[in-house]
Amino acid sequence: MSRVALVRCEDYDPDRVEDSVARLLELLGGAGKFASPEESILLKPNLLKGAPPESAVTTHPEVLRAVIRVLRRTAPGAALSVGDSPAWGSFESAMRVSGQAAVCTEEGVPATPFHRGVKVPNPEGTVYRHLHIARAAVSTGGVINLPKLKTHCQMYMTGAVKNLFGCVAGKRKAWWHFKAGNFQEYFPLMIVETARLIAPRLSVLDAVVGMEGQGPGSGKPRRAGLLMASTDPVALDRVACEAAGLDPSRLRTLAAAETIGWGQPDLSKIEIAGLPLEEARLAVPFVPPKMIPVGFSLPRVVKSTMKQQWLVRVKEPIRRVS
Repeated sequence: MSRVALVRCEDYDPDRVEDSVARLLELLGGAGKFASPEESILLKPNLLKGAPPESAVTTHPEVLRAVIRVLRRTAPGAALSVGDSPAWGSFESAMRVSGQAAVCTEEGVPATPFHRGVKVPNPEGTVYRHLHIARAAVSTGGVINLPKLKTHCQMYMTGAVKNLFGCVAGKRKAWWHFKAGNFQEYFPLMIVETARLIAPRLSVLDAVVGMEGQGPGSGKPRRAGLLMASTDPVALDRVACEAAGLDPSRLRTLAAAETIGWGQPDLSKIEIAGLPLEEARLAVPFVPPKMIPVGFSLPRVVKSTMKQQWLVRVKEPIRRVS
């Protein structure tokens, strides 16, 4: 059975978050399972765009800090780094506005944008035989995934599986939307197969304050008071759906995971460690999103690409993240 660990964490007090993350990893067998001394580990937060922590658009910086500190206690010589490819704006600006850049500076962890992708064979792929994934995500010793619990107007919810789509570098994400076209199943299958290729060794879900309504970038912050973790991102998303009161049958990445036989989408086959699921369920469910089509038209892709270039080259002066 897949195991998902849950703990209560009501706010982002640094000590409370660090203690909660340490407890999560204990419930999964100890932090030593996920990092070793002298090993390179990439931390992949949610960094959709430049938005302040209180907006609940990105992984909260204190969750990032807590994971860094807990791993360093266990594997003091591990080479930790932080990377992502925002959907909007520059990596540097998104890191700075989200508060994650300050954490990286204070903790002495380098932050690197995903600029270039490499062609990775996907021999068991249902739709595509190759996928393009950021070089940093495939060349590191291991990936630790730090998603944010949010509704999503195309996938229904974004959590551990969808967050790994950020490992597709730059505006190639928009082109994947275009290639999906009207074949609605292509896009979630591609997302799940990307996650399978990356194979994160751990996912820690920030659900202290999530997002409901028109996520992933325009919804409303919603307190859930939880942190969750698992080695199985599919199982983690299934349990997150349950805690948030969202309908798992509408989560398209769960259906895609079941199609390709990766991860555990069946709640009856998931072991809950720590806080019982009955206590984690919210009394008032998250407000679900109003769904929109997955496919992008060619004009939309071109417009999106041009807007991104304008944001990065004109509107946002780049200050490098140390």
